Amino acid sequence: MDCENSWPLQRACSPRGCRIATKITGRKWIPAQTHWILWLLYIGLQIADVVTTNYSLAVPGNWEVNPIMRLFQSHLGAVWWLPKIVAVGFSAVVLPQTLRPWPILFAVWYYVVVVSSNLAFL
Repeated sequence: MDCENSWPLQRACSPRGCRIATKITGRKWIPAQTHWILWLLYIGLQIADVVTTNYSLAVPGNWEVNPIMRLFQSHLGAVWWLPKIVAVGFSAVVLPQTLRPWPILFAVWYYVVVVSSNLAFL
């Protein structure tokens, strides 16, 4: 086993000589800032999804496409977004444990599409 791949976080030298934290994923080095930026984008898009969904559902003729969220909206009413907090909390525990960036990247792009479609129906 390569000792380089056995540590999730290591320090690497930058061209200026200072130390930068990086995350090793397979054979590639991914800066730790990238994971934090993707995570903040994910949280921001979740908030934007709740806000734009509420606004678009207020427009006559619009409905929720996701059957699970539609079920929560019919049973929980105005606080339909509470199960979303549970899902985001679960992903806050699970996604940082993975050393690969593709799960959070996929989630960010998915919610970019969701929020964009909500904005298109406003």
